Amino acid sequence: MRLSQHETDSLRKALESKRAELLRTFGESLAAGTRSEEETFPDPMDAATRAEEENEQLGRANLARGLLAEIDQALAKIAAGTYGLSELSGLEIPLERLRAVPWARLTADEEERREIEMGAR
Repeated sequence: MRLSQHETDSLRKALESKRAELLRTFGESLAAGTRSEEETFPDPMDAATRAEEENEQLGRANLARGLLAEIDQALAKIAAGTYGLSELSGLEIPLERLRAVPWARLTADEEERREIEMGAR
């Protein structure tokens, strides 16, 4: 059962909304993660604490960047007419899964098998 135009439009809007949210998160985290270049800390403990906070912010920015790439790929698939199909098997990804994870690239079973295989390595 292919996605209807209404379902595809709804999922596109969800992807675009999540993308806008991630762009804000990415910008804020990147800015917070690079602030100490402007500051000096006479106390080494303050400097260490700030460095740890910056690393956390840069980690958040990196996670946001990765998810942005996934969302951009999903939006490109909508434009190409291949959205909602597993990249592994070509099977349709159930609507429930796409509503939960609109950037899903595999069916839930395929994703689970892939994670098990990756964990075994």
